[in-house]
Amino acid sequence: MARTKVAVGLLAGVAILAVAIPAFGQQSPQSILPPGFGNAPKVPAPTPAPPPPPSSSGDDEGGTTQQAPTLSLAPPSQDQANIASAAAAGDDDADNADNTAEEAAAELRKQDIPEFARRATDHVGILDPAVTGIPADGFGNTAGRYLNTLMARLDAPIASRWLSMLLRRVLTTDIGTPGGIDPSDWVAERALLLTRMGEADAARLLVQRVDPDKATPRYDQAVLESAMAAADPAALCPVADTAETMNPQAAWPLARAMCAGLSGEAGTAGSLVDRARSLPGAAQGIDLLLAQRVVGAGVGSRRAVNVEWSSVNDLNSWRFGLASAVGLVIPDSLLDQGGLAMQAWRARAPMLPVPSRLGAERTAATLGVASAADLVDMVSQQAESGDAYAMDETPAGRLRTAYAAADESDRVAAMRALWADPTGERDQYAARILTARAAARITPSSDYADDASALVAAMLSAGLDVQTARWAGIVRSGKGTKADEAWALMAVGAPRLLVDVDDDRIAGFGEGGRGSAKLRAQFLFVDLAALGRIKPIDVDRLAQRLDVPLGQRNSWTRAIEAATARGEPATVALLAAVGMQTNDWTQVSPVFLYHIIASLRSVGMEPEARMIAAESLMRT
Repeated sequence: MARTKVAVGLLAGVAILAVAIPAFGQQSPQSILPPGFGNAPKVPAPTPAPPPPPSSSGDDEGGTTQQAPTLSLAPPSQDQANIASAAAAGDDDADNADNTAEEAAAELRKQDIPEFARRATDHVGILDPAVTGIPADGFGNTAGRYLNTLMARLDAPIASRWLSMLLRRVLTTDIGTPGGIDPSDWVAERALLLTRMGEADAARLLVQRVDPDKATPRYDQAVLESAMAAADPAALCPVADTAETMNPQAAWPLARAMCAGLSGEAGTAGSLVDRARSLPGAAQGIDLLLAQRVVGAGVGSRRAVNVEWSSVNDLNSWRFGLASAVGLVIPDSLLDQGGLAMQAWRARAPMLPVPSRLGAERTAATLGVASAADLVDMVSQQAESGDAYAMDETPAGRLRTAYAAADESDRVAAMRALWADPTGERDQYAARILTARAAARITPSSDYADDASALVAAMLSAGLDVQTARWAGIVRSGKGTKADEAWALMAVGAPRLLVDVDDDRIAGFGEGGRGSAKLRAQFLFVDLAALGRIKPIDVDRLAQRLDVPLGQRNSWTRAIEAATARGEPATVALLAAVGMQTNDWTQVSPVFLYHIIASLRSVGMEPEARMIAAESLMRT
């Protein structure tokens, strides 16, 4: 199988270690951000290779129309780029040469914030470690530049829903700021990654934890991107007046105009729009019209304008955020081209109508951005707006039956219909998530033996492992392909091993899935091996039989092994995401999956490791 390589630079101090991370079969995703927002370039690196298994066993989210001018959000000037590069390399002369400019920018950024109201920068986050389960020292002594480089170069969204949810917990935890990095840049990189993951609200809340006078150019960029993803242009206002001095981009003059308009300063807003229009590289076409529309939403403004999408062929975050903020209907043809992250932004955009958000909500659930309860709520909202007498054969009607019918057989039949409707893998997985809690309410019975694999998959898609374990007796007695599916899911997903495993059944597993039978058998093997559910003596034999080179090693495997040995769960979670940079589970390396699950289990994240293992079997 041809597999594309994605390189990730790992910085340690001032040294750069090139790490080859294959995003198997993944093409570089089309940017959903305006030109110039600036993703770090990727540097190709050699093909990786993985480590030997642990010796000990253990237990156990077109056309002819002319393209409208695109808003050019230009990157920093060459002088600024040179200064940034020199600073990253520790060039004191470059720092001194730019000293005056930085002091002037810092002076502009001073706010009247009393000392007692200033927030600490030695640790920054939204949620308490006690809530997320990520310790405040979860990154240990790992260098900040190393971590920032990993985050900046990580292609998101990643394959696994559950690993993405874990990474969100890491990035939002009130966690210690590592050494060797500006705290604002540290928060900025976390927020930028969250935005690319589809986590618009989390990214917006995170950047708000930094006092505006501590802002850096990278921080301003994170504010801009998270505000657009969250369809909240008002979130730009704390930094808009000064960001223009350090970020010569066309967006910031317009941001100042929008903030003035939203504050009811119509005259000031009008002057700022006129000024922004006259600047070199100024916004034109729909990008300018959308900003004017936001200005027009302010009290006393007379700048309301009409926005037409007929000449627009692509949707970037600027267009999405501003249009969504003022409740404009964006053509589905544009929204559907927006990419996975934008679908997650779309799902939570409150100004957009529910029917236009339902499909996006299903995508958001598969990304880990929306929960099972969120998805059920969205389907229920759609039902409330429809005809109650014609609802029975709709997804909403079937969902109601799946949860509320008095007869269990009717509930199971409704779930079968929901599972049968989807065609694509992602939609199929969303159907599992949608019915997770309904499946958990079914009493284990041999009457539903043929449905056991789907019921178990539904429960595990939402982490209901205890409820899944109740089906162990039914699964053990099952026969056939469907029974094998249920057996494999039970073997990796239950809180402890409740079914027998043997070499022949593992090697023969895999028929009936989306991926090749060999790949699915490989996934089952590495899942069980990494969870310690195969005897160590049997691991080498099965590895050779299934052609899984667990003994290979590379920079990534050494990095995640080292982080595991140091007991750094946050670093392990980030490196795990680096190893799963693809949107397609069939393109995930079995060897990388082995290391991810084994490392997570070793640093105390065994439940997450089991759910990732189960997901690997459901989605291939």
